[in-house]
Amino acid sequence: MSKTITLLGLLLLLPNFACTKSAVPPSVAAVSPREVEGMLRNDFAVLIDVREEPEIKEGMADRALWFPTSKIEANDPSWKEFVAKLPKDKQIVFYCRRGRRSGIAAQKLASEGFRTANMGAFQDWVDAGLPVKKP
Repeated sequence: MSKTITLLGLLLLLPNFACTKSAVPPSVAAVSPREVEGMLRNDFAVLIDVREEPEIKEGMADRALWFPTSKIEANDPSWKEFVAKLPKDKQIVFYCRRGRRSGIAAQKLASEGFRTANMGAFQDWVDAGLPVKKP
């Protein structure tokens, strides 16, 4: 009888260990530039360019906001101010030069409770023929 109770007790405790918040990493969706353009057009998303200042001189995706990765990584006070202004009810989509930094930024923001996505590279936006603006 005691073995049955012990086994039952372990089975009841197992979900508590398997489903803790720290065990479930925040998810970051991968989205295409065309998907992002549709989300922006319908006001379902915010697009953020995380490239550094010299990189944005070649242009930015139309309607994108800019916040450089260096300030995100440094936990610059302006990052907290920037995040405080982001809407929680929209998908926050990031891009950079190749997609690595935007993935890191998206993961960081996802850990703060935002729905995030990684569009990848600015060049993907350009290759899709989508509008570009000069900063």
